[in-house]
Amino acid sequence: MPPDTGELALQRRTRAHYEAYPFEFLTPGDEASIERMQPPPFIRFISRYAAPGMSVAELGCGPGRGTMYLGQNCLDVTALDLSRSSLELARSRAPQARYVEASNLALPFPDASFDLVISDGVIHHTPDAYRSFCENVRVLKPGGYYYLGVYNRNRYYYYLYTFLGAPLRQVEQFRLGQAAIYMTVFPVYYAAHLLKSRGKRTLRGARNFFYDYIMTPRASFHGRDEIEGWASRNRLDLVDYDPSLGNVHVFTLRKRLGNPGPL
Repeated sequence: MPPDTGELALQRRTRAHYEAYPFEFLTPGDEASIERMQPPPFIRFISRYAAPGMSVAELGCGPGRGTMYLGQNCLDVTALDLSRSSLELARSRAPQARYVEASNLALPFPDASFDLVISDGVIHHTPDAYRSFCENVRVLKPGGYYYLGVYNRNRYYYYLYTFLGAPLRQVEQFRLGQAAIYMTVFPVYYAAHLLKSRGKRTLRGARNFFYDYIMTPRASFHGRDEIEGWASRNRLDLVDYDPSLGNVHVFTLRKRLGNPGPL
């Protein structure tokens, strides 16, 4: 069934948003030691389940933070994103990967194409997180592992995005509103990032975090029970669960052998 016009419009806004504000914050020092820029659950996932030569789909690669690390582990990486500018940044950092510009809701890959599928902070930015989840699972081989990082409904970020972010996103549609946000709200956000990073966060990095977390056109939030229900309907087994990242919780799921698709 084709997406409706509302969904297509949301995808266009999301693409335009990340064309203007890719989730880009790496410094040259970060790129030189890319492993330390990875979330600990992601490092653990790669160390446990990845082996050189495995086919990996990174679905929503952004500017290539994870792509660089996957390439360093000698994996056969296909990186996909909705944003062309993000793909160009990723390609400049990890030229050995293959890059595809496409939507998570309609992946241009056959069923059971990849040994590993990675979706780190992506499906919650799509118009339909569950459909995106199902598409991710569709391209995973039976017996393969799926790394899913998704916004946690039971953390403070839900309230920040929903109640503080909504009026800011309305105001930001106007030029005067954009100026007001830069002069009032953003300096506070930048100061918080400087403190958290001990002075290492650049202005550009803080701006892109702000636009990803607060101003993004779409963010959905999902509890553990909901994700486990999705996994059960798609014949996946939960292998590991990690809530340690705070606003994002991480699921490692294994696709059952002989998986015929959703129940």
